[in-house]
Amino acid sequence: MSFLMKHFYNSQKIKKILNQKELEELGKNLYWYDLSINFASSKLGFAKILFWQLLNKISNLSIFFKKKKNSAYSSNYQQQNPKNYGVESIYHKTIEKKLPNFSNPSIWNFKILKSKPWFESDEWSIYLEKNYKVIKEEFLSSGGKITEHPGNKMLAENGEWSSITLVGAKGKDLKYEGMFPKTYSILKNMPVNETFGFVAFSKLTPGTHLKAHTGSSNLRLRYHLGIDVPEPNLVKIRVGNETRPWKEGKCIIFDDSFEHEVHHNGERDRIVFIVDLWHPNLKTTYINTLKLDEFKIFGKI
Repeated sequence: MSFLMKHFYNSQKIKKILNQKELEELGKNLYWYDLSINFASSKLGFAKILFWQLLNKISNLSIFFKKKKNSAYSSNYQQQNPKNYGVESIYHKTIEKKLPNFSNPSIWNFKILKSKPWFESDEWSIYLEKNYKVIKEEFLSSGGKITEHPGNKMLAENGEWSSITLVGAKGKDLKYEGMFPKTYSILKNMPVNETFGFVAFSKLTPGTHLKAHTGSSNLRLRYHLGIDVPEPNLVKIRVGNETRPWKEGKCIIFDDSFEHEVHHNGERDRIVFIVDLWHPNLKTTYINTLKLDEFKIFGKI
């Protein structure tokens, strides 16, 4: 139960932070699952989470004794309590499916944030493209072992999705700093969203289909830099209602809180470098607040 006490104390810290006048809008409109962060960080919110934990344990015990599969943990991605890159949530609420052209993040949702599925080239995509050769050469010479992506079992059909995660749900992975020093140096100049985002090399094998799903947060934009894309017309991603290909050395930018899926119809592996940056429509005051450690660890076991 120590994780509950840690969560309680962290919630009280966030409650104090959000009491500032300039953060009033953020506190009211930022939702963690179905709870506003104002409520989730309150004592009443903690009581709700505690009650949910107790009900969940009773439910799991009942399922164990009846030897039945819990429908809340079905193969449907949106119904799972995600162990997101190895981090489990203290509370979970299934989101309702929306039309593809509507933002629908599974965990963190700033409800008044204006966005769209696709974004065009900007200073950061150009910056990544200028450093493409450096990033690719370091990846090829690193000898880094690509391992199964945490979402592979949930989302990948037929083929395999694997990755090397430099920044994940637990923050920066220090074991890779010596392996990718130039890449980390490049990232230092970018507004990387280390609170709600990821940085990773992502590989898809031929025949892979990543089922339609939405990302965990709308507080970021996702940049994909093509590292090894030998068949650009055969490996494509749909975000919202529009499908685009990857191209070697080029960036695509999208908001992954919109429904997206991938089809690999080629015969060779596809590798991209994923970088999540803070959403450009967020106020600087909000970004500086959300960078705090209290938000990085909120709700995580």
